[in-house]
Amino acid sequence: MRILALDWGDVRIGAAISDPEATIAFPLDKVIDAKVAVSEIKKIITDLDVEKIIIGNPKNLSGDRAASATRVEDFVRILKEYTSCKFELVDERFSSVQARNKLHEAGMKEKKQRTIKDNIAAQIMLQQYLDTNK
Repeated sequence: MRILALDWGDVRIGAAISDPEATIAFPLDKVIDAKVAVSEIKKIITDLDVEKIIIGNPKNLSGDRAASATRVEDFVRILKEYTSCKFELVDERFSSVQARNKLHEAGMKEKKQRTIKDNIAAQIMLQQYLDTNK
């Protein structure tokens, strides 16, 4: 069963996919443009035979709902109209910070980091999910 992870943002949506056995997470090659997200995600679901989608649930450091949580929930409702995939909201705290640190440690320049940071954050979020739900 392949699982798609989405790191939702107003402008860009990071994405990662699991292997068919749902043990290893891989970042997708390109970040999803939020303006055309539904059509791009539908294509990914079809092309990669996705059965489940996890989406980062924005929370504050204290664990309370972040202001953007309502927008993420609205986005999930829209996606549910176009797919029969199962959905699960997962804690996304620190995934973007971890992604930025990982890319910095790899010596990647800041400009290049911006183009892939969201997908790496989605990969981190998905790998944590896979490791926790074996």
